[in-house]
Amino acid sequence: MTEIQCPGCGLFHPSAGLQAPRGLAASGECSSASSLVLSAFYQPELVSERQYVVDAYACTHPDSSTRIGIQTTALCLMTLDLYLECGQSVAEGSQMHQEMMRGRPDFFTRLDPPSLQAVPTYQLFLGVPSANSTALACNWAERVWRAWATHHEQIRAWNQQLVPHRVHS
Repeated sequence: MTEIQCPGCGLFHPSAGLQAPRGLAASGECSSASSLVLSAFYQPELVSERQYVVDAYACTHPDSSTRIGIQTTALCLMTLDLYLECGQSVAEGSQMHQEMMRGRPDFFTRLDPPSLQAVPTYQLFLGVPSANSTALACNWAERVWRAWATHHEQIRAWNQQLVPHRVHS
């Protein structure tokens, strides 16, 4: 069987000819495999932490070659900042994305992706009991956020511009 390497995280997956997701530097196979992990976060006890996993996955598969890829990375980094630095609720992640895009901003700039080799992939959730998934999701999000440290100032500036009511020192 032929394998395909994900351009974002570097994992190898059996090639199934799946289409790559829009806005991410991920193979279709990686996106499909990660959706199994993400689906576990629809369980009632985990759904409030789901956005940690969505945002961390997107930020470990940054696509800086398209406008939608740049925007996806920016929005996901912005919500990571709001959860981890400003104390916003992870359960409000989708709402925060909507607030950020309300005025249809088009000023996001490309952020050079950091080396993500030391950051775990979604596979860290495989075989983990759901009781441990919440802490693991938060830890993964924190590690991804720290990997993007050289861009924190820019990300905070975007948050201040688009959702100043959510920014807390």
